[in-house]
Amino acid sequence: MKIKTTPLSEFGIDDSILAHSPSETLQEHSDLTLKYTQKIISSKHLEPLINHLIEQIDKEHFELIKAMFFDAIYLHDLGKTNPNFQAKKMQNPLFSEYKGSTESSDHSFLSSDMYIEYYAKKLQGFKRVERYKLLFILYSFSYAIAKHHGKLSQFESYRDDEKDVKSYQIYLERLGIAHFDFYILNKLLFSLLISSDYYATTEYMAGIKLEDFGVFDGMDKDILVEKFEAYRKTFSKPEGINILRESIFKAAESNLLNNLDKHIYYLEAPTGSGKTITSINLALQLLKSDEKLNKLFYIFPFNTLVEQTKDVFDTIFSESLDVEVINSITPIKMQNQEDEESNYTASYVHRLFFHSPAIITTHVSLFNILFGTSKEDNFPLWQLANSVVIIDEIQSYNNKLWWYMVEFFDKYASLLNIKIIIMSATLPKLDYFLEQKDNFVDLISKEKRDEFFTSSYFKDRVEVDFSLLDEGKIELERLLVFFEEVKNDNKKILFEFIKKQRAREFYELLQEHYDDVYELSGDDNKAYRQYIINKTNDDKPIIIVATQVIEAGVDIDMDLGFKDISTLDSEEQFMGRINRSCQRSGKVYFFDMDDTSMVYRGDNRLGFDLTQKKYQDILANKNYDDYYTDVLEVIKRDGLRFASGVDTKIDSFTQLLKKLDYQAISKTMTLINSQTMTLYFPFMIDLDIYKGVKEFEDSRIKQYLTDEKLDGQKVWDAFVEVENIEGFAKKKYEYSYINSLMQFFTFNLIKYKEGQKPFYHSYEFGGYFFIQNYEDFIKDGKFDRVAFQDYTEGCFL
Repeated sequence: MKIKTTPLSEFGIDDSILAHSPSETLQEHSDLTLKYTQKIISSKHLEPLINHLIEQIDKEHFELIKAMFFDAIYLHDLGKTNPNFQAKKMQNPLFSEYKGSTESSDHSFLSSDMYIEYYAKKLQGFKRVERYKLLFILYSFSYAIAKHHGKLSQFESYRDDEKDVKSYQIYLERLGIAHFDFYILNKLLFSLLISSDYYATTEYMAGIKLEDFGVFDGMDKDILVEKFEAYRKTFSKPEGINILRESIFKAAESNLLNNLDKHIYYLEAPTGSGKTITSINLALQLLKSDEKLNKLFYIFPFNTLVEQTKDVFDTIFSESLDVEVINSITPIKMQNQEDEESNYTASYVHRLFFHSPAIITTHVSLFNILFGTSKEDNFPLWQLANSVVIIDEIQSYNNKLWWYMVEFFDKYASLLNIKIIIMSATLPKLDYFLEQKDNFVDLISKEKRDEFFTSSYFKDRVEVDFSLLDEGKIELERLLVFFEEVKNDNKKILFEFIKKQRAREFYELLQEHYDDVYELSGDDNKAYRQYIINKTNDDKPIIIVATQVIEAGVDIDMDLGFKDISTLDSEEQFMGRINRSCQRSGKVYFFDMDDTSMVYRGDNRLGFDLTQKKYQDILANKNYDDYYTDVLEVIKRDGLRFASGVDTKIDSFTQLLKKLDYQAISKTMTLINSQTMTLYFPFMIDLDIYKGVKEFEDSRIKQYLTDEKLDGQKVWDAFVEVENIEGFAKKKYEYSYINSLMQFFTFNLIKYKEGQKPFYHSYEFGGYFFIQNYEDFIKDGKFDRVAFQDYTEGCFL
């Protein structure tokens, strides 16, 4: 693709204007930026998508809008003609007379000024309505220029002192512009602009030329298919539960191939049915079906699932697939460059722009890309175009966002040619909220779904007992007595409570009567979690007392379970930890102890629980459609409730889109809103106890050991020292590794009450509160939350 742009000479710009020190001219930088835009568009097959988006906005003025779109990228640095910028930032000797000037050296806003001025003259001859519409589009594109060194905020506050702008900068419907399409077009422009600018700057400053943006080509796809088929052949002849798994695999594949024109696919399949393998096959089928599809994203709500799935990919594809984990606790992967400095830069850029063809990441990362406002959030947005995205455990997402979420998924998928596979054992059909549902398809038909879910291998894998619920609310002592009555000779026993404190109390109660009792909660780090998993693999009796952290991503197989009721999704997830292998019998007893509403504040699933016979039957028969019909109806009623005198909640959110209020959209679509404080305790971890933790097998860990134990103080000292590292990319690289170790020493608490100041930490640094007197709060590597609360005199909410 050859992009046409306005020559810089039309703005009187010559080689005397520098863009970067010491000697890159603005002409050279602009040309290099455009070159990377062309590379990105070619690599990701973006031209048809951009064309379609612009046609959706205004087909009649397509060529003009397309020119404005690409000129917003090419002309993004026009403001560097500012003589104060040349004198102060570039040290350009031709502008030395301005060195003492007190005027601003800013260039971003000035660039948007010059861009607007240039195109506004071209619009003078248009009719009033046409001109207003094109001016609105022009100003929205110029906003990307003005913010290319910052973050997106509120478009309406942009140039709010220019009265002429306000009349057409309010609502898109007055101008006949589809709001979702326009939002996505502007986000895509911002992403392309800042990415191309960054690549061009990196090439000039670091000498790193980027050609590979991490995409599959036809040969890559063929190799992956061969590897996958070879992996599947290693299984023995299907028998038992594997017969059902194969039936699910084939049914999903068949329905996918018959609906390749769709964009969003539901894969609803029982716990233990092999959804991961099935979803990988579906992704490969999609990649094969369309040469434009050239990237894979696998999205999870929990880091534990991220790690497990990475292991599956490595097992299947070995060295044939460059798959990268991108989350807050995984170190940046080192690339191979000629010198050390280039290595750090290339590695950081590779991570920043999601350059691997297969990415495994979290739902928070996905939502940051789709709705975030910072440059870091928006860099990889164009990578999602023409990609396959698998989203697992979607029911765990904040259900207050489901309506907004599915609207965005539908539009992003159709406009950027994203193929989305949404999968779970308990799957809410979110297209319930949409008027047009023809973009969605069930990969398992209702008839097949009923057949699979009611199979004895799934439906009867775990027997459920609701007898304790007949007693109403119960106490810990009653639970203990009941447990002793029914435990029989079960070796592996699991309890789940919805409150950490209740789990701790029952754990201590059990310790008075039994050996081999362990506690697992959200306060336990990854190493301790792996330690518990290892314990369950031994052929010895074990009792685990846990919180909801056990429900997903903890790969254990237990015989007997006891659970405090919460939501049906959680009940099914818990049951997935019992008789997971389907090779023996399993049983779960449900009880009612703590008030669910205190833990699930404002959750739309409240009230639809196992205290009612209807939901007991749904859980026993795996008929979650009926459950979600009730939940989705509550969400819909809430969305249609008037939030103001004239607008419902969904209307109010739509207004944010129409106003291009990026900041408010991002805030609304934030998955996790709780404000926490992160505490750091510099204790010691005996590595001999924790086997199977990848971070502990890295050779770099040796420098942080004391007497063969991981020393939290040494890790902290290294974290503090990172700030002194010269070189931005090297600092980011080293921080990512240190952060992967810091996770073992950190614990989160809800922010302290207003008006009270924390007095218990030695000092705060880098967003962490360093706790010197950690011995009082860490027992055998576990955080004693109660002791800490007592010490801080109830300082936390």
